[in-house]
Amino acid sequence: MASTFWNYTIWYILLGVFSVTQIFIALKRAKNRKHVIALFLIIAGMTFSFEAIIYLFLKAYNYYPMIIPHSPIDDGLAGNLFSQFSVTSSAIFISVLNLKYYWFFIFSLIYGIIEELFLRLGIYSQNWYQTWMTMTGLIFLFWLTKRIYSRRLIYVSSFWRYFFMIFGLYTLHMPTILWTFILSGILVLNTKILPDAMSSYGLICILNLTLISITCMVIYFSKLKWSWKSILALALYGMLYLAHRLTIFDVKDGFFLIFATINIIGMYLDVFILDRLIVKTEQQNNLNEI
Repeated sequence: MASTFWNYTIWYILLGVFSVTQIFIALKRAKNRKHVIALFLIIAGMTFSFEAIIYLFLKAYNYYPMIIPHSPIDDGLAGNLFSQFSVTSSAIFISVLNLKYYWFFIFSLIYGIIEELFLRLGIYSQNWYQTWMTMTGLIFLFWLTKRIYSRRLIYVSSFWRYFFMIFGLYTLHMPTILWTFILSGILVLNTKILPDAMSSYGLICILNLTLISITCMVIYFSKLKWSWKSILALALYGMLYLAHRLTIFDVKDGFFLIFATINIIGMYLDVFILDRLIVKTEQQNNLNEI
């Protein structure tokens, strides 16, 4: 166990320390910290969604943090989270400090070196993917994040606000609620829906997140009567139960109502939290402009 930690896990923890340091500096320098937190959640969800496609479905590469060694899929996802939070932290750091564009290339080079180091250490491997793809993608990510941050694109229209919120909800909900049920053994996903186990795992998680996030946003933001909102909430229970009966996922005996309730109410609270961050941020921005 000790050798596994020092040979594998420690490097991901150091990457996590690098991420926390960047966010801490960004928050210290930011004029509006709520804006920074909201943007971090949104950008992390965007990078997570992109990587879900190339990692879970296209098999671009593999992570070996050895944090959850008994479950290779979850262990890989743990490594994925360290990676996504790290690049997101750098994107936020660059945006808040308003660094010049040449810093995009410096940070992308740093991550290229880190990726090559991880390859040499054997804690990460590439299939068809190449390091230059990471460097190129990060330059675009840094540009996009800085543009969203500086131009306050979250507040341009209701459509864009809701669009960005979906990604933020992924960040809030997946690691804290959905993944907790999976790691505890209460929720077991059917890994045989698609020919590949990782693809099946990813598909079920994405469908759950998308279905519940959009429905909870409708319940939260719409002007429907509470009777109709209650029907939508009950429909979510019904769809989760149907998925359970169809063995899309399995819930430990006696835990279905607990899982479904926490899954739905948790997402609704995530919508509330993200909306409060964005609304208060927008109000503060308007005051700053007066």
